[in-house]
Amino acid sequence: MGDRKDSFEEVYRQYYDMINRYITRAIRNNVMEAEDLTQDVFWVAYQKWDILREHPNIGGFLMVVAKNKIKKWLVRRSMVYYNEEEMLEALSDQTEESSSYDMVDLCSSVEETLSHEELDILLQYYGFGYTVSEMAKKLGVTESCFKVRVMRMREKLRRNFDLVLFLFVFFGMFFRI
Repeated sequence: MGDRKDSFEEVYRQYYDMINRYITRAIRNNVMEAEDLTQDVFWVAYQKWDILREHPNIGGFLMVVAKNKIKKWLVRRSMVYYNEEEMLEALSDQTEESSSYDMVDLCSSVEETLSHEELDILLQYYGFGYTVSEMAKKLGVTESCFKVRVMRMREKLRRNFDLVLFLFVFFGMFFRI
């Protein structure tokens, strides 16, 4: 294991500047945010130290974590950002005030978008809290295959519902009685 490190502090000292420079450049020299994101990256590294200690490419691992932290930061800063949970909560608030037929339309649209099997998988994973490993074992696939499957289902829903949800919330806000 060529890149094996004995202590977290050693990894922190060796890679801190590289990660911080990468993040600072990526978020256009916002030094305070870059420092926060850098600390977030090393927090993940600390949490996963048992895995990271033996990782063959510690720097690459940290860069991938940094890239993901930057993406999430950019989404949070985006003018077009919306939180799916908040959107669904707003929908449920509006359906209480508006007719129940709107919710039936929404549910039937979901059923048209995803198969019964896909809906069942999402319900078990998100609704009942099964872990990735439990779901993968149940379906007879690898964990990474299951994650990709869930990502594809979410993308399918997102593609079909971005406009529908937006219009539903938008018109619901303006036509409240």
